[in-house]
Amino acid sequence: MAAPATVFESLSRSNARLEGARDLGQGVGLAQWTNTRDRVRYENTRMHVLSLYLENGQESRRLDRGRIAGAPGAFCLMPQGAHSDWEIGGDFRFLHLYLPDPVLRSFAAETLERDPVGIELPELTFVAAPGLARRLADLARTADAPIAARAALGEVLHELLTAPGVGALRPSTARGGLSPAVIRRLRTHIEENLDQPLTLADLAALAGLSEFHFQRAFRTRLGLSPHAYVEARRIARAEALIAAGEPLAEVAVACGFSHHSHLTRIFRAHRGVNPSVWRAAL
Repeated sequence: MAAPATVFESLSRSNARLEGARDLGQGVGLAQWTNTRDRVRYENTRMHVLSLYLENGQESRRLDRGRIAGAPGAFCLMPQGAHSDWEIGGDFRFLHLYLPDPVLRSFAAETLERDPVGIELPELTFVAAPGLARRLADLARTADAPIAARAALGEVLHELLTAPGVGALRPSTARGGLSPAVIRRLRTHIEENLDQPLTLADLAALAGLSEFHFQRAFRTRLGLSPHAYVEARRIARAEALIAAGEPLAEVAVACGFSHHSHLTRIFRAHRGVNPSVWRAAL
């Protein structure tokens, strides 16, 4: 069975025209489109999609929701796995933010210190969400400035998770198998040893679990696998050292990367630009 298409892939095969796109790192993408006289279906999409109508849209209708029509400023949220059917009757311009689920759950766990198991994104079509609209517009304006764009993306994620009527955090009684004390111990150990190899076996032993159960419990509580979490913390330290003016070769060693090119490759995957561009933006 073929993998489900992303919304971006589906639009690329339609009449829609891509006006601009930016890779924001960690699989997050921002794109501005125009479309006219088209029919587009999204089937079991692979990412969460935030959509903001920028111009026109009154002749754009969602057929599987009673032919409701859009308008400038209308906001849509299509959660991962959603299905939808759209008819485009006239010219309009719109903005899409493509958001992988692990990025959202990691933000909830790390920044908001909330259990990512409690995330439940609602499906929204043509609603008024002025806070999200402003933050998406800010992200679009700063997309070419990597540091400002990173901050703007954080504002979007915060609004998405917490805004009344939109906020996706729900109470959860799920237990991840890692107590707050164990989480604190793991975080401290990781931060103190980012320049050293951090193996799954060592972290599991610190938590007192088998590797299999530790990996599942860690992902449940923090929204990322242990490997992805450690990598994200190394990139965060690299940011601070780059800002302090440290040579990139020394940054690589201090953050546990095998060499300068390894740092560059992973940094670009997380931030959308290489370390030298990030430093220039500072």
